[in-house]
Amino acid sequence: MSDIRYDLIHDEYALIAPERLHRPDCYRYLGSMEDKKSDDCPFCPGHEAMTPPEIYAMRDNAPNTPGWKTRVVPNLYKAVQIEAAWESREVGPYLEWEGLGAHEIIVDTPRHLLRMDAWEVVEYANWLRTMRLRVNDLRNDIRLVYISLFKNHGHYGAATQAHPHTQLIALPVVPRRKLDQYRRAYRYFLQRRHNIFESVLNQERNDAVRIVGESEHFLVFCPFASTFAFEVAVLAKGEGIASIGDLDDAKMDDLAQTLKRAVDAMYGELGDFDFNLLINTPPMQKNVDTEEFFDAIPQMWRFGLRIVPRLFRMGGFELGSGVHINPVPPEEAAQLLRDRWEGS
Repeated sequence: MSDIRYDLIHDEYALIAPERLHRPDCYRYLGSMEDKKSDDCPFCPGHEAMTPPEIYAMRDNAPNTPGWKTRVVPNLYKAVQIEAAWESREVGPYLEWEGLGAHEIIVDTPRHLLRMDAWEVVEYANWLRTMRLRVNDLRNDIRLVYISLFKNHGHYGAATQAHPHTQLIALPVVPRRKLDQYRRAYRYFLQRRHNIFESVLNQERNDAVRIVGESEHFLVFCPFASTFAFEVAVLAKGEGIASIGDLDDAKMDDLAQTLKRAVDAMYGELGDFDFNLLINTPPMQKNVDTEEFFDAIPQMWRFGLRIVPRLFRMGGFELGSGVHINPVPPEEAAQLLRDRWEGS
């Protein structure tokens, strides 16, 4: 039997339809990306001149040379640019802005690794610390209100470079879909005096069928209304942790180990797979759109991330309705991943 499920956090529906798993050509085997180190990979050590000058690097030597642990550079094909004017204009009934913003590439590790399960825990920690630093640095630019942090991996995850990297896009506006989500979270907090994420954590603990694993500071689970098969969420358990910028070093280290175990479990179950990794970041500035809830962000919001495998095709129904069809119930996915987690 199918279920139509409501996603409390994202205000979306998902159609859990196990029968769809057996339709012809449902599962797409993605295979491996090229596993040889490319001589022309711009993100490999020794090729620093192939990228714009670095914004930041975790290193103990001179900039734009080998010897780094992580490296941040402007995206060569940037969607927005920090040099643009901070102004808007009306075009008839329309409103547009100059393409102001930041579009950065975080090179996650110097190693040309094609699977995250090959990362060491210290590489996860270095990657997380670099993202924390960039978020906290960009927070000082009062023009930038919203940051999107995401990793595209593999062809079906829309990656264009094989070398492990993450993208950061900062904008002077909050996307409307995200703004609706923040406002809903604020109303929920006002009505219940606890945040929406705490309700999700409590329900997942109570049901105990979608939990993959747990650490001191984070819960790993397959969301109740997972929009993609084997989707995994990692959510901070403590209050006052709204953003990656709020994580201290102890929580960073805990998250690095937690992510390592979660990613290893996913690769153990799925093999080589394409995915998107999305990091949940609240608005950075108070403006006309965010002033209603901005001061309540530490109480109403909670840091988390999602790993979304891209295993199945999307069709017209998903694009037209916004409702995703997921053929793998999250309870079944969690059981399989939990077995891998506990065996690690």
